[in-house]
Amino acid sequence: MTRTDVTFRSGDDECAAWLHRPADNLGLVPCVVMAHGFSMTRDQGLETYAEELTAAGAAVLVFDFRHLGDSGGQPRQAFSAAAQKADFVAAVECARGLDGVDPEGIVLWGFSFSGGTALDVAADDPRIAGAFLVNPFLDGLHRTLGTLRRTPWVTLRIVVAALGYVLRAKPLIPVTGAPGTLAAMAWEGEAEGFGAAGGPDTMWRNEIAPAVFLTVALHRPVRRAAQLVCPVWISLGERDITVSARAVEKAASRAPHAELHRYDADHFEPFHSDVQSVMASDQADWLRRTILS
Repeated sequence: MTRTDVTFRSGDDECAAWLHRPADNLGLVPCVVMAHGFSMTRDQGLETYAEELTAAGAAVLVFDFRHLGDSGGQPRQAFSAAAQKADFVAAVECARGLDGVDPEGIVLWGFSFSGGTALDVAADDPRIAGAFLVNPFLDGLHRTLGTLRRTPWVTLRIVVAALGYVLRAKPLIPVTGAPGTLAAMAWEGEAEGFGAAGGPDTMWRNEIAPAVFLTVALHRPVRRAAQLVCPVWISLGERDITVSARAVEKAASRAPHAELHRYDADHFEPFHSDVQSVMASDQADWLRRTILS
């Protein structure tokens, strides 16, 4: 296996990526296009999955969204669902143009928020060969109502901060924190999960632009699951409280060619516990059976 640094254009900026290639491959190979979840960067546990999928025989393009990690984009730590979808589409086009990559063999890989984005991109593009949706965030309304029930005053403060950002005051808020604190994701165990997913030298920063929270309740990729024409691998952590289990199960039942894999894990354990190697091995097995066979 080899890993090289590449960049590709998205909008007015460049996204930074790692390209993994299988050793001694002959002919065209499929390519997995991989991106991390909400605010997260490619150095937070993605390498295990990239290496396992490359060993199975695919190329893997692992990228950071604009405004995050090593990718370009100002202001830093800005977040937009539409911009991240555009980045995913640009990454797919980059992968299709790579030497040695089968342009009809593009497989998407997304975790949490980017899992929902991957579903959305695959629903738009019938050429996508497959998708890995890892503990995907598919129902923003569920998350919004849950936060409102748990901490209504924190919800109000986030909305005020989001309005301030839109009005160009540009305050950032923490991505995560203890329950009850002003943070984008502050349910039980989430701060510990973000912390465990990255090492001491991670590029991840615990701050994010809050504007997305003005519209997150409308972000519901689960409604498009029936439009997927490609095979889909979906995971659900049995102890995951961050995303809606009902939405994940609904997506798996509606997508015509989906496999739902359940794990004894919370939302973030795929990046810092024993389940990481199990899940990576399961994904490689699915890739061999479904894409490489």
